[in-house]
Amino acid sequence: MNLSEVCDIIALPAAVKDAVLARRDLPELRQAERHKRLLEARSDWPQAIPAITSALGDDPDGMRMLTFMLLRAAETHARYRAHGLSDTIFADTMGFCTRFVNDHFEHYGSFAFRWGWWMPRQVAFQEFRFGALEYELVESEGARFISIHIPADAKLNPAALQQSYQLARTSIARIASDFAGAEMQCDSWMLSPVLETLLPAHSNILWFQKSFELLSVNPDSPHAVRWIYGRDDLQPRAFAERTSLQKKTKALMLAGGNIGAAVGRLRDHPWTAEGYARH
Repeated sequence: MNLSEVCDIIALPAAVKDAVLARRDLPELRQAERHKRLLEARSDWPQAIPAITSALGDDPDGMRMLTFMLLRAAETHARYRAHGLSDTIFADTMGFCTRFVNDHFEHYGSFAFRWGWWMPRQVAFQEFRFGALEYELVESEGARFISIHIPADAKLNPAALQQSYQLARTSIARIASDFAGAEMQCDSWMLSPVLETLLPAHSNILWFQKSFELLSVNPDSPHAVRWIYGRDDLQPRAFAERTSLQKKTKALMLAGGNIGAAVGRLRDHPWTAEGYARH
């Protein structure tokens, strides 16, 4: 798969695709190529992004970084094919880029890519989107676990969650046998117990919480603001009030409260109806 085909399969906006293709032959891109091997191992990622960023030079809108990472995505496509992963899974995974350039346009009025620091996971074949959710294969201090991430466009109804959990388990067992049966964890504001006081009982976020057993709670985490309002550079009095959750979160924070975050372990067999019924 070439760069243009990657842009198309992830539905990159036309203006962003044009910007990417205009940059692919820049000498700075060739300079950055010298560091791409650092993307292969997690232990090298702290070196990789600064080295690549430096080689890319002046990049105010992140389009050089996006071009560099999409070139790596094109190279990674062969691994998807070799492991029997569909183009749909490839597009959903690399569509991370599309979500965030569109998100920047929605909230700031211009296209930009600020998430190059996260992309080693996708291009190193260590994070995948299976249906609604993303799954990152993590090995740290000799322990292996799978970290679940929640895309902003994820459908969190029970059927979508069950399909995602099951597809992830079967796919990961096939492509990374060392992670077959590994514990799945999620560290997110969406697991915060505070949400029970802000959301109706039928909320899909509360359905999502039912999949997890809480391991720890961080009441001081500020990250909910970024995902509820789309940006984290505003004071609470300037928060939008377009949704019920935005209104209630704003009131909570103006009163000195906070949503926080929590870490949870995915319960056994959450993809079965019985698994939900038990919790």
